[in-house]
Amino acid sequence: IGPDSTPYRFTLAPIYELPFGKGRKWLNQHRAVDLALGGWEASAILTAQGGFPLTPGYAIDSCVCGNNRNTANVTGSPNLPSGERTVNRWFDTTAFAAPAQYTIGNAGRGLIWGPALRSMDVTVSKYFSVTERIRVQFRAEAYNLTNSPYFANPNTTFGAGTFGRVTAVGNSPRAMQMALKVMF
Repeated sequence: IGPDSTPYRFTLAPIYELPFGKGRKWLNQHRAVDLALGGWEASAILTAQGGFPLTPGYAIDSCVCGNNRNTANVTGSPNLPSGERTVNRWFDTTAFAAPAQYTIGNAGRGLIWGPALRSMDVTVSKYFSVTERIRVQFRAEAYNLTNSPYFANPNTTFGAGTFGRVTAVGNSPRAMQMALKVMF
């Protein structure tokens, strides 16, 4: 794993046409059944992604080098078990200390793991045949259906007031919409 890459990303995008109505396996004899049950399709996009590796910095130019590459000293393991992480304490801030003046801290690149992403978008649609050439599509879509927050990365600057805290989310809350489309 590189210092700027996530350890995993999984995406699944299933599409399923219900087997009912005209031209389908079941209940294909009656127009009323076709109107109610035929032409339905469900699809989803499921995403699971690990957090990105983050590099801790230091708010003070302790080495007096002026290169903005100041880091803190690492005194222990900063990563907390996933069950102990909160937005107010994403990693163990006590695992860091200020380096001595005129030195650079020993914190390496990518030693803190950022928040993971879990997302599910779902669409349900139905096609209606008006004539042989004209079709109407009804769609109902839900983005972030589970309303799961994707937290932005925590502040990784040692000495900052929000060090170790997540102060934003990186996605939108659940959004739902419906649409009607005429195809001719």
